[in-house]
Amino acid sequence: MKTEAIRGVDVVVSVVGPNFVMRYHPRTRMTSPPDLHQRVARTLVGALQNSAGHVRLITVSSASMGPADAVMGTAPRLLFRFFRTVAVPNLGRVGRDLAAMEDELAGSGLDWYALRPVKLTDGPVTGDVEVSDRFRMRSISRADVARLILTVAEDPVPGRSRTPVIAGASGKPRPASDAVNPYAGSGGRQAARRSP
Repeated sequence: MKTEAIRGVDVVVSVVGPNFVMRYHPRTRMTSPPDLHQRVARTLVGALQNSAGHVRLITVSSASMGPADAVMGTAPRLLFRFFRTVAVPNLGRVGRDLAAMEDELAGSGLDWYALRPVKLTDGPVTGDVEVSDRFRMRSISRADVARLILTVAEDPVPGRSRTPVIAGASGKPRPASDAVNPYAGSGGRQAARRSP
């Protein structure tokens, strides 16, 4: 977690995830509490509600583990539900925890955002990111998610969606100098350069 004042707004970024016996292998036993995300959100909300000044809380949720089911089409929703309930039940547990986290944030009265990446990779920053209220089955690198977190943190008036689905837009990298601010305005792919 990190707190930093950006343009008169204190920004808190919380990027936590569950631990498994084998890292990144949710088919192995989960070693973290099953309500990890909700606990962290509840603690942060309690602390931030008592702070002076404007605070923006940015977290990372998921588009494929449950919280974004309402914006999925029928086929992907059924496919992901199968994986979360039959193939890899730990994904369902994490998804329920993320949904509970989002509920905690929604009831907080804070300036909060829970970014919902579809599928994370360890690839480089591409700058080719789509932010929308629609589900698209495209992976996105952790580096692009980190860059998007900075964009949301620095934006004086971020997009309207508190829980946007974020995914790679076309899979074609673009130079960092031509990076898109996909969070500008109402979301989607809108060209607006990030300040240096």
